[in-house]
Amino acid sequence: MAEKLKSILKRTNWSSLLRAVIFAAAWWATPFISFWVFLLVALYLYFVPFTGAEKVSVPFFVLLLISFLQGNSILAAVIFGAIFYFIILIKDLLIIDRRSAYDILVLVLSYLLIRNFFLRVGGSLEGWTVVYSLVAAGAVSGMVTSFIKNFSTAWTEADSPEARSFRRMLGWMTFLLMWQLLLVGLFLPLDFLYQSAIIFLVAVIMIDLLPQYIFGELSRTKVLVTGMVLFALVTIVATSARWVL
Repeated sequence: MAEKLKSILKRTNWSSLLRAVIFAAAWWATPFISFWVFLLVALYLYFVPFTGAEKVSVPFFVLLLISFLQGNSILAAVIFGAIFYFIILIKDLLIIDRRSAYDILVLVLSYLLIRNFFLRVGGSLEGWTVVYSLVAAGAVSGMVTSFIKNFSTAWTEADSPEARSFRRMLGWMTFLLMWQLLLVGLFLPLDFLYQSAIIFLVAVIMIDLLPQYIFGELSRTKVLVTGMVLFALVTIVATSARWVL
């Protein structure tokens, strides 16, 4: 992991960094300007130049969704700016290990989506909560399928009816599993931070292992180790929540 992070952050691109700073500043200024102004600025910063934009478009739009839902704060602006910088580096092919970078990006955005969901719904199960859960599940599913599409040769080359059916089934399966996880999390008698942590840790199994299965890299040992580690983390978080409550 240390080597992967070194390869991801091997050099600083000042043009990309400037765009990230402008993105963060524009979002932070949304209480004083229209959100549509920020949206236009963000779209320009991302799509100009257009080269490579389609590769990371799904995480970019998920970041815009989170920025729309998130309350204004300097800390959030810094986090959004850092994520946008990461996206630009992947888009402009300035990262050596793009697959690891994309994987980290999907995990970070998924956690922010899950955290924002439980922060806003407050444990209630109403009509808008269901809609919100559908949007969040769709966003996570879109990022996972986009990740697989970008880095799986079999996914992009196969064009048979069976292959297309498999792609649709994979997307819907990811969406339904994520949606059910979010709804189950609502019934956990815990603070939203613990709800977010537990549901995210469970979702990591799907977000991380599903692409590895498609890439043909999944082994029984990896599944067992990942499952044991995540089970231990979920147990620790649940125990911690119990002591706090």
